[in-house]
Amino acid sequence: MMVPLIQQLLQGDEAVRTLFGDPVRVFPSMAPQDTALPYATWDVVGGSPTNLLSERPPADGWRVRLTVWGKSTSKANAAAVAVRDAVETVGSIESYNPPPDDDDTGAFGISFDARLLQLR
Repeated sequence: MMVPLIQQLLQGDEAVRTLFGDPVRVFPSMAPQDTALPYATWDVVGGSPTNLLSERPPADGWRVRLTVWGKSTSKANAAAVAVRDAVETVGSIESYNPPPDDDDTGAFGISFDARLLQLR
């Protein structure tokens, strides 16, 4: 699959489902208008196959930017911790990013990039 399985990963995590609902409020690029908080958005910001000299790559590495939105900084942080902990079961956090603009919603955002390895 040529799209990272971040949606499936977060849907499968109990702590994330507790905070983000079931199905989880996690969306590629942007959330629908009036989505309940907290929610998360994600974008692919890079990736490459794990190349080998003698055979096809066995996996793809993805860098995914996740932004978690909440009603307050503390609620966004609690939700971001749940997402971070789920991601770290199969990948790693590459960077913490500056807080994003609230897009006039009044929501608070926490953004970070994750590195994920996806077996083919």
